[in-house]
Amino acid sequence: MEKEAEILLPQERRDYPRISINVKVRYRVLTNDPEDKELIKHFDADKILSKYDENITVNMSSSGLLMYTEEEIPIKSFIAVNMYIPLPGLSCSCKVLGEVVRCEKENEKYKLAIKFLKVLWHNLNKYKFLTLTDLLDIKGEEIKID
Repeated sequence: MEKEAEILLPQERRDYPRISINVKVRYRVLTNDPEDKELIKHFDADKILSKYDENITVNMSSSGLLMYTEEEIPIKSFIAVNMYIPLPGLSCSCKVLGEVVRCEKENEKYKLAIKFLKVLWHNLNKYKFLTLTDLLDIKGEEIKID
């Protein structure tokens, strides 16, 4: 019997494999003022993201996120990100507190690399919190559809 299709996932050699994913993100860069410092300390994502900018992601791993921004953001800045990840069987809402580790200009936008410091996942299918490691436990092996 001939195979109708096969999906090949690349072999990943990084410690934290990346998944290419383009989803809309809401984000806010936090400042050094006392109010933002308190929000960082206690990570109240809803308060932090009461005002936000929007853009899209490039990829994600269990340790961080690569996304676009319209403006250059200084390295070591704290950033809050909210996104909805529509993975089959794992659709979830995600709120992240991260630290900017890289910001590079690409054409008219900037690519922003964020290291996760705190992550809240809410699995909308099972109504329970998951760890990022559980959610991204995807193996880089060949998947064949017969």
